[in-house]
Amino acid sequence: MKVLIAGCGFVGERAADLLHAAGHEVIGLTHSPESTARLAVAKPWRVESCDISNQDSVSALATKIGGNINAVIHCASSSRGGAEMYQAVYVDGMRHLVTAFPRAFALYTSSTSVYPQVDGEIVDETSHADPDRDTGRLLREAENIALHAGGAVARLAGIYGPGRSFVLKNLLEGKAAIEGNHGQGRLLNQIHADDAAAALVHLITQRLSGIFNVVDDAQMTQRQCLERLCAIFGLKLPGEREPDPNRKRGWSHKRVSNTKLHATGWQPYFSIYFDALRDDPDLVSSILNLVQSAVETPLPRQPNIILIGLMGSGKTTVGRIVAQMIGFQIVDTDHLIADTAGMTIPEIFAAEGEAGFRLRESAALRSLLGKRGCVIATGGGIITQPRNLPILRHLGYIVWLDADPERLARRTAMNNNRPLLNGEEDPKAKLERLLNERKPLYKSLADLRIKTAELTPQETAYGVMESARVFFARRQKLESVS
Repeated sequence: MKVLIAGCGFVGERAADLLHAAGHEVIGLTHSPESTARLAVAKPWRVESCDISNQDSVSALATKIGGNINAVIHCASSSRGGAEMYQAVYVDGMRHLVTAFPRAFALYTSSTSVYPQVDGEIVDETSHADPDRDTGRLLREAENIALHAGGAVARLAGIYGPGRSFVLKNLLEGKAAIEGNHGQGRLLNQIHADDAAAALVHLITQRLSGIFNVVDDAQMTQRQCLERLCAIFGLKLPGEREPDPNRKRGWSHKRVSNTKLHATGWQPYFSIYFDALRDDPDLVSSILNLVQSAVETPLPRQPNIILIGLMGSGKTTVGRIVAQMIGFQIVDTDHLIADTAGMTIPEIFAAEGEAGFRLRESAALRSLLGKRGCVIATGGGIITQPRNLPILRHLGYIVWLDADPERLARRTAMNNNRPLLNGEEDPKAKLERLLNERKPLYKSLADLRIKTAELTPQETAYGVMESARVFFARRQKLESVS
């Protein structure tokens, strides 16, 4: 099948990737030549520049690529513009695509914001959908163009994914609030970008005409969602405020049903938002990174102590002593990985390689979100994965236990549980190389560096404990002032 995708943004790019992986021929359209050039280098599918709001531009594209297009997906963005941009990109763009490719199955990606209900009722594809704002009415007009052409409409709920989660980002930035509904807030209808893309692919490959709601399986009120997020991230529940009457697509409170789409055989991989927080390897870390990089006031650190450093630096030994001193729980990420996998670390490396182990390591780290009162001894390479760094910063006070490679080689010589030291390279030489590679990462991440060469484990543990006590006392004072 030959598919044209107008708009290769957050969802369109994913849909193009899925279609190409399934063996279909994909042509992605972007508005700007810069985006076209970027995607052309990064993607294996064809990319063309086209302004779909301009009929001549679309006609020229049709002449260039030929008319044998089997399906057209319109998921271009209005770039946060108002009614004028909605008219140009959504309505005119959809009309131009249908005119230029009349034999193609047309799919328009709309929004569940077209449902204006405010009483918390369940809405499906037959429910009243006549929004009172110009932007909503223009969405409906674009929908009708696709439907009249015998195509389909996918009404997408609030889209989230790596780098995009307004609920979590607003909470971390201190901008969240519970809006109306007797202190419960509106119902949140959401869909992960991967699941949205899979739904678009499902609809066009099955040629399913009509309207379909694309939403996950578990709608929550703002209060329900924010209470769980606050418990995970150690934050206070935001206050209440009156609904904003100036929201672009209006304020609504409804529970959007995905029963019709489910009945066609589609189901979301992330059935609930909190599944994605746990299982998407990049969702939490990307949002934490955005906020940590942008906010002037540092985010709260969780009351944990995290030990980083090369294998053999004493993280587990020192961690146990610190935990006993202050009554914390000791958590070893390698032990957590092995327990979850039901395999030893060498067995994981043998079966899945280092890449598989690193994915499990990141998952183990995410499983510690919400933990407090722990000393966390990490694997030596945990800092090599960029997705882990924002979570480590969030989880607590970070201490780098630094030891010279010769000492590390002696400590690890009799340990067969170190897959990275296997092979032909001399262990001491490999440890020297690993330290040189990782030293800048350890240094940039650590709140404190302790050189352990002349210290006993007990002395090192005391230094960790006292420095952590001072750190958290100062942070608490700063947070109480702010």
